[in-house]
Amino acid sequence: MDCQPLTVLNDSIRQCLGRKVKLTLKVLVKVETRGDKTDNRVLAFASCRLFVLTAKVPTRVDQHFHYLDIQGIESRKPNQLCLTVCDRVYTYYTTHEENSSHEVDTMVLSLGTALKNIFPAVPLVHIIRKVDIQPLKRIQQLEELERATLGGTRDMGPCGGFSTQYMCMCDYHALPYREEVAWDVDTIYLSHDTRELYLHDFDYLEQKGMDNNRDLIPIISALEYNTWFRKLRASHSKLSHEAIERILHVVSKSLSLEEVYLDNIGAKAEFANKLSLALLSNSNIPLQKLDLSHNPLEDKGLNTLCGLVAKLSPVAGGAIHISNPIGRQAKGLSHLNLSHCGLTGKGVNMLAHSLSVNKYMCQTLTFLSLAGNSLRDDVNNLYNFLAQPNALKTLDLSATECAIDAVFGALLRGCTSSLANLILSRNSFGSKKTREMLPSFKQYFTSTLALKTLTLSQCKLPADALKNVLLGLACNENISEVDLDLSSNQLSATGAQILESCIHGVRCLAALDISDNGLETQLGPVVAAISKNKSIKKLNIGRNLNNIKSKHVYHVMESVVQMIQEEDCVLESLSINDSRLKTDLHNLLNALGSNHCLQSLDISGNYMSDSGARLLAKALQINSKLQYISYDRNNVTLQGYSDIAYALQSNYSVKFMPFPVHDAMLCMKTAPERTENIMRRIQDTLYRNVSPMKYSNGQAFRLQQGFLLSSTQQQVDRLVLQTGEVVRTIRRSGSDLGGSNSIQWAEGLITDADSSKQLITHLHDVVLRRDEAGNPIETKLHQLSADLHAVITNYLQDTVESMVRSAQDKCPNVLSEEKVVNDVRAACLAKSQLSSELVESAIVEQAGSVILNKVNEVNLAIASTVSDRVIDEVVESLSKTCKNLQSGEGPRKRASTGTEMGSRERGSSESSSRSERSDTVSQGDDTTSQKSDPSPLKLEYLNLATPQLASKRKSLHGRKLRPQSVVAESLDSVSELPSSCGQLQHLGKARPRRVKTRAPTRPMGRADLVEEDHDISEGVDTFFRPGSSTPTTPLISPDSENSPRLLKYGSTSSVESSPHTGGGRTGSERGSIESLTRSDSLARSESDVTRDSPRPRTKSRDTEEEDEEEEEEQSMEEKSSRSVSSLIGKLASEGVLKRSPDMSARKASTSSNISSMDDKSRSEEDCKEDSPPRKMAGLPKIGVGIGGNILAEMKMMQEKRTSFLPKDDDRDKEEKKDNPSSSLLASVRLRSTGLADSLKSPTNGFPRGSSGNKSPNCNRDSCIDTTGTGGDLGGR
Repeated sequence: MDCQPLTVLNDSIRQCLGRKVKLTLKVLVKVETRGDKTDNRVLAFASCRLFVLTAKVPTRVDQHFHYLDIQGIESRKPNQLCLTVCDRVYTYYTTHEENSSHEVDTMVLSLGTALKNIFPAVPLVHIIRKVDIQPLKRIQQLEELERATLGGTRDMGPCGGFSTQYMCMCDYHALPYREEVAWDVDTIYLSHDTRELYLHDFDYLEQKGMDNNRDLIPIISALEYNTWFRKLRASHSKLSHEAIERILHVVSKSLSLEEVYLDNIGAKAEFANKLSLALLSNSNIPLQKLDLSHNPLEDKGLNTLCGLVAKLSPVAGGAIHISNPIGRQAKGLSHLNLSHCGLTGKGVNMLAHSLSVNKYMCQTLTFLSLAGNSLRDDVNNLYNFLAQPNALKTLDLSATECAIDAVFGALLRGCTSSLANLILSRNSFGSKKTREMLPSFKQYFTSTLALKTLTLSQCKLPADALKNVLLGLACNENISEVDLDLSSNQLSATGAQILESCIHGVRCLAALDISDNGLETQLGPVVAAISKNKSIKKLNIGRNLNNIKSKHVYHVMESVVQMIQEEDCVLESLSINDSRLKTDLHNLLNALGSNHCLQSLDISGNYMSDSGARLLAKALQINSKLQYISYDRNNVTLQGYSDIAYALQSNYSVKFMPFPVHDAMLCMKTAPERTENIMRRIQDTLYRNVSPMKYSNGQAFRLQQGFLLSSTQQQVDRLVLQTGEVVRTIRRSGSDLGGSNSIQWAEGLITDADSSKQLITHLHDVVLRRDEAGNPIETKLHQLSADLHAVITNYLQDTVESMVRSAQDKCPNVLSEEKVVNDVRAACLAKSQLSSELVESAIVEQAGSVILNKVNEVNLAIASTVSDRVIDEVVESLSKTCKNLQSGEGPRKRASTGTEMGSRERGSSESSSRSERSDTVSQGDDTTSQKSDPSPLKLEYLNLATPQLASKRKSLHGRKLRPQSVVAESLDSVSELPSSCGQLQHLGKARPRRVKTRAPTRPMGRADLVEEDHDISEGVDTFFRPGSSTPTTPLISPDSENSPRLLKYGSTSSVESSPHTGGGRTGSERGSIESLTRSDSLARSESDVTRDSPRPRTKSRDTEEEDEEEEEEQSMEEKSSRSVSSLIGKLASEGVLKRSPDMSARKASTSSNISSMDDKSRSEEDCKEDSPPRKMAGLPKIGVGIGGNILAEMKMMQEKRTSFLPKDDDRDKEEKKDNPSSSLLASVRLRSTGLADSLKSPTNGFPRGSSGNKSPNCNRDSCIDTTGTGGDLGGR
């Protein structure tokens, strides 16, 4: 068949294939058709596809196939070319002489060149499995081409030619080519030198309208022969079936994949089977990490994986065919993650058996995770594998329901040398069969050599297990920087005691998490114990104070503040999140201002509100250490954020504050524009702080000066004033002239005291003067920057010369002329100039700022130490000198010179101890004199409202603590007083009382004295028991001004006689009975009301505490009042039964006569209040025991009352007729207490001349109730 002219055929081929298809070779061949007939065809070789076209015009495509579909190339004859495509053989013959193989060799070379252009780092035999060309010298050029590409002499393009391979795969799968995919990989991945292809980066292609993730197929397929990417990650992606199939194909073909992450892709047991087969078919894959977690593989899918694990062995990883001339070191499987795969103990036993069978696993496997699988059945194979010597560094068995103590038995035998991270959270400790602690548990912590992280959260650790963990770690001297997580174990009080006793000795800890353990009140002692451990740098104590009462939170927070305020504190990170502290957080915020250790702080979830934000802002204005602060979920409004934004303007250390999403959303609802502006200000300030900057040391010096002077100014001034007054007194008296040296020494101390207050300022001036004269550090930094710039310049010049010489060696023809070389050299030198300002800025401003800031901190520490020590010496010397001068011993004992006097003051320990004892005695004498002498000349007892200065100065860190804010106190609810503080004192309680001139007008009858009749002997033996002191009861009127509101009735030693009372008993004794009986009646009435209307049980924490305290106080008062009143009633009943029978008929009128008698005695006492007190005649002193004297006394007192009763019976009858209400009470029997005679007015101390004398201020009509109201009062 005649062929058309070649030019016409070429034009027809171009029109048929299109202008975009670039052809590298066109060859006219013959193809066998039927029998011996042949047809002419044209083989057109494109970049990645071979086209077979007809040799007629117009031409058409007869068939085409991709280069990757070619399975074999064979040429046994010079003019024959056989191609095997998809298991079908196609044979072509050249049209030239049969003995000429030039055209066939050219076609083979063109095909090989196209494949090497696409996959430059992969040998041709891995793409085309069979290449049989005879003789072998015909493929010599192809071998040279392959050696050139594999040797690295050719550029493969960005990321190993990924864009070209991606284009080839798009053509292979007949999918569109996405230019953005190629750009992302060639630009972003290359700039970051990323060797991990993450499919999540291309999820945006789903918006293109393609279904079933088909755009991901060529991206995945491009990894088949790509040697740049060594990691494939498809985590948390919903992959189609076709995409999963391409992943399996890549695994079966790849020569460079080392890590495959397929977690949470919805793979099931069938996928695990296919993956195992794909990995087993590819013996050249250097797989090291395999992650199949969060896929429902179950035991069925794990069965085939076990066969894979048993056969995996270290391979060279394609060392002979990679672009790197130095082959990768042979490694085996080192990372296996099968967590949350629905496995059971049976499947894990099979896996562990495979690990044990493979002799390489004990040497290569370093990470094993089986978390989230149910291992409640016996997993002895797993324990056997762990008991073998292995290379595991991380073991995760969290939430597997395995017995923790059994695990440690295996770990002790095989995992002590290399295991660094052990995660056993959310597991039960021990089995139900055995409760005893296995010795291997503690022995493991004692013998481990590489432990860095231990996670035992949510394990419900028993007390013995916790103790063994801490003691084991404390005994281990081979490990350090251990991170211990004990959160959510509900340790409560028992665990807190163990932590308190053991944690200070665990010196290997660097981080401790005890959050959410219900420690509550025990957290304070635990924090105090943690503060003694100087190795812990990170502490988490959050979620421990949610159920604690507010009165206990104060002590816990005091422990936290004390811990971070210690001078040798090394804590760098503190988390107290989700504790709902509210205003109890203020003390911690106040302590942050001067804190020198914390760099990270998490106070989120504490509801500190705007008051807490204001305190945080105050702290940030002077803090220079904090770099990270988390403060969300605190109910902070725009006012609080505005304060923080303002404070950050003067803070240069805070670099990261997570955006408060929760609180900011609430602010956005009210004022979106203002919220946006404030948040932008905060973020701009944080961005400013990221760049290093030098700050002035003047602020730090002034801050330290304020700390020192704020606590010493008043104390030093007081001592100076006191010492000066003593010196002036001695000089005026002129009594001891031999003490002139002591006076001179005291005056010198006064001068030093005045100077010490400004000592830190002078120390600051010393540093400033040195800096003005020229700081040698800055001078050296400038000199260093100049030297470094010279070194950099010389280095760049040498680099230019080396590059020019290398270019001349590679391209000698182009750079043969000297002019061209000089032009290149000049251009390179112009490009290689580095400005000296850049070097100086990097050295002096950036690196130098960090150095100078640290030097300033050291200078500040030195100055504060000097000033603090000098002031302490001044205070101590002034105190001793003033005491010695006042005692008169100083002038006789002091030496002649101030130096000798100072040495004597710092003498032996014996003299110091004697002086301390004498000081104590003198202080005790002063206190006694103040208490015993309440005269108006000494008014110290009236100065209780004046703040008193402590005799000892506060520590430096105590002075740095910011006082409690007044605003915070007003916002906070009234909290309970600490139990450890002293009793409150009334400021006006001890002031002199005004002299009484009138008697009280209130009647004395009380309803609570009415009680039922009791046996006369009941309770008497217990009340007047031998060998006990009789409780004293005050006998004054409860309505008088001297009657106390609360009485401690059990104390008698501190009672003293008063000039305003009379009788054998004191005024406090006479007021006790009425006070206690009144409290008894009030307690009864309150209890009745309480029974009728019970309180609701659901209340807030603060309200519950207040109610509990009120109920405790009321119950104590009720018990005390009932006990005493019952005793009084019993004594009164004795007197009633011993009286004459006619007394019972006149009880109603007796009550009114009692009041009249008491009013009469009060009037007499008002008239004669200046008379000295004396005992009542005829009343013996009540002592120990009981006898007839007491009954006789009570009978005599009752007869005196009856002497005042009216004798007219007719008058009583008329009163009953006129007052029917009184007749209703006639049957009521009012039992007298027998102590009515003791209820006297303050005028009871006057001498009694005759019983008939009356007070001029009181007549009978006004004192005696003749209308019968006394009975009403008694009933009332």
